[in-house]
Amino acid sequence: MKRDKALMGAILKQLASFGTIYGDVEKIQASLPGQVAPELILHHLRLLHDRGLAAVDMHNFWRVTDQGYDALDAGGDLFATQDVPPAPNRGIDN
Repeated sequence: MKRDKALMGAILKQLASFGTIYGDVEKIQASLPGQVAPELILHHLRLLHDRGLAAVDMHNFWRVTDQGYDALDAGGDLFATQDVPPAPNRGIDN
């Protein structure tokens, strides 16, 4: 499966628009334009998680991290070099 940078940006923006409510794949899918397959959304959520831009809890609800908000504030360039190194633990939120 290929990485779609535009989709990653759209997903991150949608997560940010949810505010303090975490989003699951179905909620993200419903808010994106067009028909995006759930497995494609999940794949790109995991890529965002790898970059430290999104976090997931034990119930598979996703949220934007502080680094994710920084990337959005910087004009949405998700692939710019981050000043802050990613946290060493890439587990789930509890």
